[in-house]
Amino acid sequence: MNRIESVYLNDDNNDISRWNIIYPNYLNKKKKIKEGRKININFCVPDPSVHEISLACKELNIPCVIEQNKCYPRDWLVEGRVRIKMPTIENGKTNKFALMRQIGSKLQTIKANIDCNPSINQNTLTKKKKEKDKEKKKKKKSIREA
Repeated sequence: MNRIESVYLNDDNNDISRWNIIYPNYLNKKKKIKEGRKININFCVPDPSVHEISLACKELNIPCVIEQNKCYPRDWLVEGRVRIKMPTIENGKTNKFALMRQIGSKLQTIKANIDCNPSINQNTLTKKKKEKDKEKKKKKKSIREA
């Protein structure tokens, strides 16, 4: 059973099966178009997370839902996707790629705010350092046992 987080819903219509899907690879600056990036690299950010995409949608007042246990078909290691409801515009034309460009621009400001906050950077650095230390200890232990 997939886990669905209701991040931002502003209406009573909860039929999300017809909503558009955005995978993080669509907005990943490190990916090539052949690997799944959908928009221009100027609108992309390196390694966006599903929660950052949903935060950008919330700031743009776009209803969205996170599906955490879904994987991107081209790259199964990337977990999660965001379902978004296309906003209705007065002239009636909506474009998924234009919407992804807006989300990408908003993600750039979100990533810039995260990079400016030193407490977040220190926490991520200490986690990475702890993980590396654990890996080193495991390697040393396996070498000793052999």
